[in-house]
Amino acid sequence: MAKGEKNTGWSGFFMVFTVLCAILMILAQEGMGLAVQGSGSWQVLNIYKGLTRWAVPAMFMVWGMCAMEGGKPNFRNVLTGLVLPCFAMLVFWGALYAVVGHLLGGGTLSLQGVLRELMAAAKGESYFHLWVLYPLLGLYLVHPVIHRFVASAGRKEVCYFLAVCFVFGSLLPVLNHFCPCNPVVSLLQRMDVSLPLGYVGFYVAGWYLHHYTIGRVTEFVIYILGVAGLALTMLGDRFFGGGSALWQNYTAPGVALTAVAMCTLFRYVLGISEERSRRRAVAELGCYAFGIYLFHQIWMLILRWFGISVLAFAPVISIPLFTAAMFLLSAPFVWLLYLIPGAGKWLT
Repeated sequence: MAKGEKNTGWSGFFMVFTVLCAILMILAQEGMGLAVQGSGSWQVLNIYKGLTRWAVPAMFMVWGMCAMEGGKPNFRNVLTGLVLPCFAMLVFWGALYAVVGHLLGGGTLSLQGVLRELMAAAKGESYFHLWVLYPLLGLYLVHPVIHRFVASAGRKEVCYFLAVCFVFGSLLPVLNHFCPCNPVVSLLQRMDVSLPLGYVGFYVAGWYLHHYTIGRVTEFVIYILGVAGLALTMLGDRFFGGGSALWQNYTAPGVALTAVAMCTLFRYVLGISEERSRRRAVAELGCYAFGIYLFHQIWMLILRWFGISVLAFAPVISIPLFTAAMFLLSAPFVWLLYLIPGAGKWLT
């Protein structure tokens, strides 16, 4: 059982890049809603979207490696260290977006209105990009069980679990779409195995890639599968049909393979740095990178208020430019939130 080295900063670097790609994907999707379908601009935006679909499952991989390597095996620690902070994040950011949107729309600020928005956020009426907090909250609720499993299971048992997650969570929906009458597919569908569905596979896969060292051959196989997965994500509908939603779903086979390959790439290639100060800086930025994801849509609300669109100029340039600008403009505000004693880590 070979464990990977700890505290190298690669996971923080990976989270920063993942958040950048997630923001780019959201902006590309917004631009697609504004562009004429099939036009050159729409095609560019569609390519950007396909290239970055892996970013969402990758965030669950980072959350998994951080939560399980952080050592929170009992219910009390999970409740105070994971569940409550996630719920607080959901309520705070949901209410903040509602209040900001209300003010930019010409409304007035009142204590009653803020309390109303806090209650609405607690009930699940949140801004669209906050949806990732709901499955994350669900994973945190079952975290003690997952943690006990990976702590006591051997490497082969974890690999078996990940294989089951991939078959039932990623591969089966595609097979069922194209071969609903196949006896094997029909049998798997009738099994109604729900445990490995959703994002639990990514949650455990992130821990696995962080915890264990893989061989060179396995590493290169993962890269090959990742490239094939990216091609499948972008071209699956064109060559096989089924609709882009089938191939670009966050748990689709190509998206899953690309997320694993990107995580591996950062673990063994891009995240390596011998400079301690650089590792520390990247690791620190990674601590509140998700807060930047949560904050960036504030700038979109402001841009819309000024009448500025993400398609203000050629999307091949505007989308990366707006992504970088929003990331950099959000970072100082999120850093200030992160520094709030006691509450900072609960909000970012």
